[in-house]
Amino acid sequence: MKHLMKGIRIAAYIAEIIVAGSTIVELVEKYSGRSKRKSAASKVDTSNVATENP
Repeated sequence: MKHLMKGIRIAAYIAEIIVAGSTIVELVEKYSGRSKRKSAASKVDTSNVATENP
């Protein structure tokens, strides 16, 4: 039982580190201005809409 509790404690620490790391990555992406997640509307070029549909 002692080893099981130690293993659970280690797993909890590892999970905490992973969550903290992913949170830091998301904050850096959000505030760096180079976010890879852009909306689909921003990728659509609407300058030639009239010429594409004759």
